[in-house]
Amino acid sequence: MNLIQKRLPSSRSSLFICALYIIHLSALIGVHLGYIQWFLSKTWAILFLIFLVLWDGLPKKSIKISWPIPAVFFIGFIAEWLGVKFGFLFGNYSYGANLGIKLDNVPIIMGINWVILSLATRGIIQRFFKLPIMKILVSSVLMVSLDVLLEPLAPQLDYWSFDTMVAPLSNYMGWLIYSLLIQILLELVQFKGHFMISLHILIIQLLFFGSLYFLF
Repeated sequence: MNLIQKRLPSSRSSLFICALYIIHLSALIGVHLGYIQWFLSKTWAILFLIFLVLWDGLPKKSIKISWPIPAVFFIGFIAEWLGVKFGFLFGNYSYGANLGIKLDNVPIIMGINWVILSLATRGIIQRFFKLPIMKILVSSVLMVSLDVLLEPLAPQLDYWSFDTMVAPLSNYMGWLIYSLLIQILLELVQFKGHFMISLHILIIQLLFFGSLYFLF
């Protein structure tokens, strides 16, 4: 029984996950009906809600387990700041208006987004791989793959856009470098994510942004 409980979301987490599906479905319907800007302007709030659901499902919330989360936030936010300010690794790009409050032209929620992607991908991959090097590499590649999915949509959603109009190869190399750094950190502290919650969050992201390709 204990093993089953560890693998399945709690009733509270299950409700949160259902709410995420409903919110994203409502957003897709709203975009289709022409309320695109209203829903897109709430992206930051939805991302923060996803983070809370992910956090709520973590097996333990001790300081030992929790400290990598602000560390990942810091790494992700600094990576974005270096990219926006100096074009470092990612290339020259700027953020639009639909990701909420910005700090020196970088939306604060982007640090949270790095946390979501890092923890969710590790939460899934750790189920299938035991070797540390495999967990690090596959989780990092999965993070980059999600960015590949989103990049063509980002300018149309007023999330961000590159000066070159299309994301350069350096953007994906930068993503891979930072993803590896973060996943190495998570592996060093033996961070344990929740498989089912992480899987649902990834499915929701894939379904939502995949569906937007048919709406634009």
